[in-house]
Amino acid sequence: MKQLRLLTPIATVLLLAILCELALTLGNVSKFILPKPTSILKALYTEWPWILMHLKVSMMEAVLGFGLGIALGTILALSYLFLPALESLIVPLAVGVINVPFVAIAPVLFIVLGYGPLPKILIVMVVCFFPIMSNFSAGLHSVNQNLLKRFYVLKATKWHLFTKLQLPTSIPFLATGLQIAVSNAVIAAIVGELLGTTQGLGFVILMSISQYRLGVLMATVAVTTVASIILTTGVRAFTRIIFKKWLVN
Repeated sequence: MKQLRLLTPIATVLLLAILCELALTLGNVSKFILPKPTSILKALYTEWPWILMHLKVSMMEAVLGFGLGIALGTILALSYLFLPALESLIVPLAVGVINVPFVAIAPVLFIVLGYGPLPKILIVMVVCFFPIMSNFSAGLHSVNQNLLKRFYVLKATKWHLFTKLQLPTSIPFLATGLQIAVSNAVIAAIVGELLGTTQGLGFVILMSISQYRLGVLMATVAVTTVASIILTTGVRAFTRIIFKKWLVN
């Protein structure tokens, strides 16, 4: 059953690639308009060392930014759990930050921090922290009210209430927040690179466009998609392992 679930999307992609190849060949579409799948594979093979070098940079930015996003999101959610007065300050600020366009943030970050990896890591962090914070906070506040009353009757401390009731209840919400956040991490890193960089897959995309190498461009897009899928799948598997006790299959 698991093999079928894995083979189905692979077979679908292969079928679509074959149909696309036939359509572009029969339609005599120029490679400067839309490259054939075989041209994309050829570009991926010939340029793989160059793409791989920049892939490592983008993945490093995505992973570090995601890690910082986890730290920031959980700290903010916990801060206004234990200090409810902070919620009216933190939530509007977080909503404001997440809705500021990259185009407005990136130039400031580049001026202050330069064009290295750090600004892209911070952009990934900004993209990732909000779904983690909001989902974790929702989980912390979704405890069963009857159980909550029992804890109050038993005069449980805030720490016991948190560790024995609120935290276990919030784990599935946190796992969902992590999976949502990581799915955007690679894309956020590359978008940051597109706004200004000399490294990363964003740089490869910029160079491919400027040189009109559409085969390399589409190969980079394919690599980006696969990298994002692998990272998302890895985080999903990791959360299922470490949170197995609290997650419902």
